[in-house]
Amino acid sequence: WDRPLGPETMFEHGVAPGAPLPDSVILWTRVSVEDEGPAEVFVEVAKDAEFSERVAAGYEEATADRDHTLKLDVGGLAPATTYYSRFFCEGRESSIGRTRTAPSGGIERLRFGVCSCSNYAYGYFHAYKHAAQQNDLDAVLHLGDYIYEYADGAYGDVRTLAPAGEILTLEDYRARYAINRRDSDLQEVHRQHPMIAVWDDHETANNSYQDGAENHTEGSEGSWVDRLAAASKAYAEWMPYREGVE
Repeated sequence: WDRPLGPETMFEHGVAPGAPLPDSVILWTRVSVEDEGPAEVFVEVAKDAEFSERVAAGYEEATADRDHTLKLDVGGLAPATTYYSRFFCEGRESSIGRTRTAPSGGIERLRFGVCSCSNYAYGYFHAYKHAAQQNDLDAVLHLGDYIYEYADGAYGDVRTLAPAGEILTLEDYRARYAINRRDSDLQEVHRQHPMIAVWDDHETANNSYQDGAENHTEGSEGSWVDRLAAASKAYAEWMPYREGVE
């Protein structure tokens, strides 16, 4: 890179591998670029943290229509194997992510971390820190409520939320994921272990169902269909799951 360096906060939301299969894994990051144009990102994957045994590399484009998140499905990997990955953009380098592919065939043992219901406003994410320190986990299962939709102070007042109001729009949901992902303990559990994530209700609104939610009023908060679409898109952008697979 022979031009001015990008912002020091380029990779402020960390890295997040996820959705491991025996031969592939999702790699995620977000670049905090200073303009709305596409950003060229270089990614590399290796069997060692020094990247001397590189198994994949290439350039990808992070665009504004996905909030400058980047989610790659890297294939051709070996089962039950640990891999390392990192990203570069505008002369800045991300932290190094550590992931592991799923096993193939009969196995004697698997070890998972299990978490859910992580309300940023209600307290600190110490549980994520402890899970990140468990070096023998094959993956972390997140069972949903990765974010909460409430306004600042409405359900917890330990930490200040952004945006301050209840989240309704695509930009709102994106901003709520962004503030969660600035938490160092959450970043570390993502960095250390692949995550297998599903959503619950608060990724949209409390007690949501097909046609609405307990915490949604059409008259004052707009269309439920629009809100659900915004929440779904933000989840797809920010979470390291494999889209289009049931």
